[in-house]
Amino acid sequence: MFKKIMSLMLAVLVIMSVVVVSASAAQVEIADNSADAIADVAADAGADTSADAGAETAAGNKLYFEPDTAGWKNYKKVFCHLWVYGGDSFYPWQAKKEACTDNKDGKWYYDLDAKGVTLAPGTLYAVIFSNENGMQTYNLLMDSTCIGDTAYCDGTTYENPEDSSKTALAAFWRGKNPTQFGPEKCVTSIGNVVGTCVPSTTSAYAMFVDFLVNKLENARTYSGKDDQKLLDDTAAALGIGQDDIEAAIKEAGVTVDWKKAESEAPTKSDPDIKKPGNQSPAGNNGPTSGSTTKTGPETTVLFVMLGIMMAAAAVVVVARKRENG
Repeated sequence: MFKKIMSLMLAVLVIMSVVVVSASAAQVEIADNSADAIADVAADAGADTSADAGAETAAGNKLYFEPDTAGWKNYKKVFCHLWVYGGDSFYPWQAKKEACTDNKDGKWYYDLDAKGVTLAPGTLYAVIFSNENGMQTYNLLMDSTCIGDTAYCDGTTYENPEDSSKTALAAFWRGKNPTQFGPEKCVTSIGNVVGTCVPSTTSAYAMFVDFLVNKLENARTYSGKDDQKLLDDTAAALGIGQDDIEAAIKEAGVTVDWKKAESEAPTKSDPDIKKPGNQSPAGNNGPTSGSTTKTGPETTVLFVMLGIMMAAAAVVVVARKRENG
């Protein structure tokens, strides 16, 4: 009796499998036909076809710059120097692969796809726009969410961080908060603070410690300030209060002529001075890399088959109990 029941169940499973696969194929065919119909309607209405939509998406994978806002004159070339912040650039300075294209509307664009550049979500990058006449912008921070955005200048200039005798023209992203993606904030070689955006890889406090370790001697020589004034001014520009100035001096292991009782720096620090920069990389908010969500015929087939198998197993168990009982 048990063997007869098993044979019957196997036959049922085979029949149901054929039915499910047929239904699945029909569902796929219906979906394909529906998609074709939608495409035909869209084409009749003058909408983009799938190929056109893809072209539009590819066209948006660019970085734009408005060189006229920088006051550039008599230039024929614009370059986009792009690198991983704290790492390597994609190409050498003003290499052929860094050349931008005139968009004929006051903008030049850098085509990431055409240049073989892929920006990873959640990674911090920096970019400088320049021309063949030696003009260039200051380090502008960005990530993959800035793709398609336009950089411009508003006349703001900064002291060159490495050479106080030179200046750098700031560039900003239209529509972006400059404290999240904007000119790199840093301490210059003589202790001044320039920029708007603390890089997401560091903090204002860490920048102050680095200044004490690596730039203090140069700043003492060329800033024209004594230690008290130098540290107070630099700390205040970074939002660092007196207690954290003390902590930074100890952490840096430097000897300075600075007294807390005579300090004109803020009494308390900005609450965020020891936190990394204000950026929230897009990659942290999206799905985990490699994760997918499946829908449609494949999922339907899976659940139906599982249901059939569970029902068959239940029948077998009941049959065996009756046979043994």
